[in-house]
Amino acid sequence: MSLEKRRRRRESHNAVERRRRDNINDRIHDLFKLLPHDIVDANAKPNKGVILKKSVEYIHYLNQKIAAQNARIHELETGMSPSAVGHHQHHQQPQASSGLAAMLAGAASINSSRPQGNDVNMMNSGL
Repeated sequence: MSLEKRRRRRESHNAVERRRRDNINDRIHDLFKLLPHDIVDANAKPNKGVILKKSVEYIHYLNQKIAAQNARIHELETGMSPSAVGHHQHHQQPQASSGLAAMLAGAASINSSRPQGNDVNMMNSGL
């Protein structure tokens, strides 16, 4: 293989690798911008590992909030407490129309708000 061909091949590979790294870095920066400001120090240079860790923690936190809100929606629709819901759940068919609308409304409110104060402290403590 000629020297010129090797050089072009190496340059091509370097360019592909640079685009891959830039894409990963851009997505990590996007995650950083999506995190609530209380969770990460906005004044410090963002560390990729911290951003990824805090993003995963925040997603877990949001999933827990969604599950709690869905349980509350179900409780309000059926008039049952969350502990009674598990006991009677296999006897009832879900009501898709009103339940789905309420769930979507709850999910929309979660996505449009960010945790503040106690919510952030709960998330950081693993709750």
